[in-house]
Amino acid sequence: MSVEDYINDQFQVLEEETFKVAEEVSAYQRKLMEPVWYKRREIVKKIPNFWSQTIGNSPLFGIEPTENDIEALEHLTDLHVEYDHEKPNYRKVTATFKKNGVFKNETLTKEFSVDPEDHGEVISKSTIEYHENKAPSNKRKADEDDFAVSFLEWFGDDDVRVGVILTEDIFPNAIEYFQGHEEDSDLDEEDIELGSEDESDDEAPKSKKSKK
Repeated sequence: MSVEDYINDQFQVLEEETFKVAEEVSAYQRKLMEPVWYKRREIVKKIPNFWSQTIGNSPLFGIEPTENDIEALEHLTDLHVEYDHEKPNYRKVTATFKKNGVFKNETLTKEFSVDPEDHGEVISKSTIEYHENKAPSNKRKADEDDFAVSFLEWFGDDDVRVGVILTEDIFPNAIEYFQGHEEDSDLDEEDIELGSEDESDDEAPKSKKSKK
């Protein structure tokens, strides 16, 4: 084995160990956050359209929503994710709705496991009971070339990757999505003002912080 091969092997081991530690940290963080999310859940019940606005502001579901999605989100009252500390890859997403003209279900659920190697597996999913003439004729699937994802249809399909984003980004950061990243807008205005001032030739320009 050459020196280069040996070093690459060691780097590979370090990368695997780093990934394992990162997973353990994420699992522990989710455990610590559970009471915080419970408190948030009670607070946002008093905020009209909290979850519909949160989901609508996400780039994943906010691009070209279907008419069914729009009406479903208008009637979305609660969104909750259950994690299993004994099985860190387990996820269960439950969405609760008021009566609407799209489907009959009061709740939609989807259970799945995540796996970086094969994208995970759907354990169970809801059968969406559409009202007459409301069932979609063409289901849109999330792939690398199409980021337009149907929030409603996702509960009845076999996609897991969307669930990873929903449970690891949108749900944990729901308040930020609800507020629409207003802090970033304030930062942009501040940077513009700073950039308008004269700077000396030997001073390096200030770079803007990347958005979340």
